[in-house]
Amino acid sequence: MVEAASLKAEFGLGHQPLDASPLASCLVLGNFDGVHIGHQAILAAARHRALSLGVSLVAITFQPHPRTVLDPELGLGLLTTFELRRRLLAEHGVDQLWVISFDAEILQMSPTQFMARVRERLDVRTMVVGPSFSIGKGEEGKLDFIQSYAELAGFEVTLVDAVSWKGVEVSSSAVRTQLAKSSMAEVRQMLGRPFQVLGEVVHGHGLGRRLGFPTANVQFSPAQALPPDGVYVMELTLEDGVVRGAVGSIGNRPHFGGSERQLEVHCLDNPGELYGQLALVSVLERLRPQETFVDDQALIERMVRDAEAAAAYLATRPS
Repeated sequence: MVEAASLKAEFGLGHQPLDASPLASCLVLGNFDGVHIGHQAILAAARHRALSLGVSLVAITFQPHPRTVLDPELGLGLLTTFELRRRLLAEHGVDQLWVISFDAEILQMSPTQFMARVRERLDVRTMVVGPSFSIGKGEEGKLDFIQSYAELAGFEVTLVDAVSWKGVEVSSSAVRTQLAKSSMAEVRQMLGRPFQVLGEVVHGHGLGRRLGFPTANVQFSPAQALPPDGVYVMELTLEDGVVRGAVGSIGNRPHFGGSERQLEVHCLDNPGELYGQLALVSVLERLRPQETFVDDQALIERMVRDAEAAAAYLATRPS
């Protein structure tokens, strides 16, 4: 089971005591934003090595995402917030998650210094990396560095080839490109699952309920990447684990003159009370852009058609 370390700790490995002996491990390291099929190939290879050696699979990741620190003007949208990334890493076999605060000290560490610090806590028996691997100041520690370092340190390194989709190397950036185009099928193939948002259901303005379409207003992080505004076929998974078909909107509700971007989800069945629950929203397919209607009745009629379209999509969607 993954255990997330305190983000304020310089280095913290789950709940392992600070004076504990280094943990025998198979190590993977990266941002893992999206935990896409390229990441999954690395994790699958690492899980296989960890099991064959009888050691723990440990993932090292950074918080916040280094790119948001190095290039804050970029406004990088994250495919997965930390909690969702933690869940996905656990699903793909990670035993321990080591969260390193990406700060000024880390920025100045050489690759050798970084690995030395890692090995104070981890007895690294093997390491699994992808072709874009890099660590240390200025990302100087690339594949040739870790291979040379591992040979001297006495552990093995396994290289996993990049995963391609339709001739394009799968990466977090490639997923963002497709997401920005509302290409949800392409995003789903590169992620190996639907695009998802994890957030708490909070109180909204009750406009959907007034129109006969009650919605769950799902709070999302400002750092969260989202597809363009519009109406989408969705699925909503609540704390009971039940997956519910839904139709939802992303945007500022132009019909009501809204200004704040929101994620609102209307379940096709009656899920009962939702407020305060943690909801996982899967965004499956775009139905239409946002629109402004002549009156509320025109909006209601369109929402009825949207719900029917969502139900038809879900009825024919492969499991």
